[in-house]
Amino acid sequence: MKTSLKIVCLLVVWSYSCRLTETISFSSDGLAIVLDSKGLLTSIQDSGSQSEYINKTTPSPFISARVNGDILAPQKLETLANNIFRFDFEEGVSISIRAQDKGEYLRFEVVDVTRNDLVEMVIWGPYETTITGMIGETVGVAQGNDFSMGLQALNPKTLGGYPWTDNDCMPQINIFAQDDYTDMVESPDKPYVLYRVEAAKPTDDGTSFQAYCRNRNVPRIVENLRHDRYMTSVYNDGGVIGSSIALFGSSTKPVLDIIEHIEIEEGLPHPMIDGVWAKRAPKASSAYIILDFGKDDIEKAIEITKNAGLKYLYHPGPFENWGHFELKEELFPSGRKDLKYCVELAESQGIKVGLHTLSNFITINDPYVTPIPDPRLGQVGYSKL
Repeated sequence: MKTSLKIVCLLVVWSYSCRLTETISFSSDGLAIVLDSKGLLTSIQDSGSQSEYINKTTPSPFISARVNGDILAPQKLETLANNIFRFDFEEGVSISIRAQDKGEYLRFEVVDVTRNDLVEMVIWGPYETTITGMIGETVGVAQGNDFSMGLQALNPKTLGGYPWTDNDCMPQINIFAQDDYTDMVESPDKPYVLYRVEAAKPTDDGTSFQAYCRNRNVPRIVENLRHDRYMTSVYNDGGVIGSSIALFGSSTKPVLDIIEHIEIEEGLPHPMIDGVWAKRAPKASSAYIILDFGKDDIEKAIEITKNAGLKYLYHPGPFENWGHFELKEELFPSGRKDLKYCVELAESQGIKVGLHTLSNFITINDPYVTPIPDPRLGQVGYSKL
């Protein structure tokens, strides 16, 4: 009996050791990565020079799942058919991902989730690297001396960044101006910046890349917009299934070329200015003048713009409200018809008309808010009388 038991134990240990040595590799034209049998990223290489850029001091789970408020790292990785790989977690959760080599980048997409009702979100990364140099936090790129790497979210529900906050607003801080790169809390004593810490973030000895997708199948109460109990709405977009990212690396090809290729290949927004991609177009940084004009004085505004040697005339606030964007009657008595007249008159003289405003707000005088609030608006608590 003892001998038999010893043999069984040895077999179990041998089998387990073999499973730990299994790895799965993915490679594109410029990037090669390796995952171990538990779903951890163990290698990030320039596929040309084979130089290593993984930061081995911190584990890099390829994908994690948040269940009951806890972030779970994968426990096991298995290869399925059709380039699909399954990551197993505790609580009986499994996430299946399809991997594709798209030439200049690697594409990964969540195609199936078991116990989807339990999965509050999935997190891609963070992928810890030793790349130092120029870091584009929002665009998700780090450029070193010999190698550049990037992460791009491929659909609206996949957010570049890490769930540092429950309201999904990335910290708007100058992280380079502080000593502790792990401190992601906004505070009055930190310098305010117009960009946010998102898909790429500096670390003490490199750069991390991260993205995530939240399951919005149930309402949540979060701190948001200076309210302690902001109620989020349910949004049925398939949950975490469909979340997808692109990973790329290069030591030879310019990063901007790769990002442009990803945008076109994935059908992402790809704005053009006179036939040139907006990120390359010189006109994208052209100066403009801001003048308050209406139908009665558009000719004077055009004249001032031309005398200034400019080609762009912006209006600072033509709307009576934001949401429905109804025009101010004193400026445009016939509404959009008058605005169209102004645009066409300026166009005939080589001047482009624009609106200098922020369209993601809704003013309290808009029909979406008053007299009866639209049911799609967020709530900050309610009571029954």
